Amino acid sequence: MNPLLATYIHHLDPVIVNLPIEHLALRWYGLAYVAGFVLGYWVLLRLSKCGLYCVEPQKLGDFITLICLVGVIVGGRLGEFFFYWLPARGWQGLCEDPLWVLRVWEGGMASHGGIAAVLLVAVIYAWRRRLSIPGVCDGLAIVCPIGLFFGRIANFINGELYGRVCSPDNPLAMKFPLEYLDFPEPLRRSADMAMSQAVGIPVNGWGNFEFIAELCRHNEVARETLGRFLAPRFPSQLFEAVGEGLIIFAVLITLRLLWRKAPDGIFSALFCFLYAAARISAECFKEPDAPMWGSITRGQYLSFAVIALGIAFLIIALRHPSCKHSRS
Repeated sequence: MNPLLATYIHHLDPVIVNLPIEHLALRWYGLAYVAGFVLGYWVLLRLSKCGLYCVEPQKLGDFITLICLVGVIVGGRLGEFFFYWLPARGWQGLCEDPLWVLRVWEGGMASHGGIAAVLLVAVIYAWRRRLSIPGVCDGLAIVCPIGLFFGRIANFINGELYGRVCSPDNPLAMKFPLEYLDFPEPLRRSADMAMSQAVGIPVNGWGNFEFIAELCRHNEVARETLGRFLAPRFPSQLFEAVGEGLIIFAVLITLRLLWRKAPDGIFSALFCFLYAAARISAECFKEPDAPMWGSITRGQYLSFAVIALGIAFLIIALRHPSCKHSRS
């Protein structure tokens, strides 16, 4: 087969550099969050200095730090726990691995949980400082897609949350070694045997998948051998990065700069509608990571709650058509 037409087998390394302390490393996943926070802060700072955001520039640093730590990280992790991890593993799984919630560097953050927690932090912050609650939320809605973009890129680098099976002739098709963990036992044994023969050492990925993942990253023979057992899939993480991230941010920041007298709440409403539409669409290409309700994935189901939130913000904006945010 022409190598130019071969399906790409994912082998990106999620670790940038290993640190001298055991089990610690600088990972792309963590760097993605840092990049999202820094760039989001910079955009809000520019908007605030231009009079397009109600939080004063000198108070913005503390506000964004609070949003990042409590809203994004804690909310995203708790969302992953309650929406996905707990339904799949139950309280017994928590008893067996009670420190999982704290190991955020391993991945596992639910965007719906992060959105809910960010909204709660923003409401409390605005209420305590007598700022417009929808006005505070508007700025966060504009920069939220930045974080979503970097987060989805990190998902792709980790090779997680991959897409549904597609035709091998699809030019976008890729293969993800993480699928190995979902192999039925007979297929797993066949893959182990084939890889053991190819690389000349015993392979048991179920016993230590990190070993087989590392082997595939640095050994082309092992990678190609495992690739014969993997299904071609959509790179749904990249679809989400573009849809939930780049497109929504481009739309919202353009409208914010052009519509200087926009009513408070309108950008929060637009974000909710656009995010829900992007997420529901992307889920059609994403392998479900939780049991489905009929033909509806859990991500699509939770997006309906985001639509309801958008309707609430839209009602607020229509009731107060003039921009009334103020600074303390």
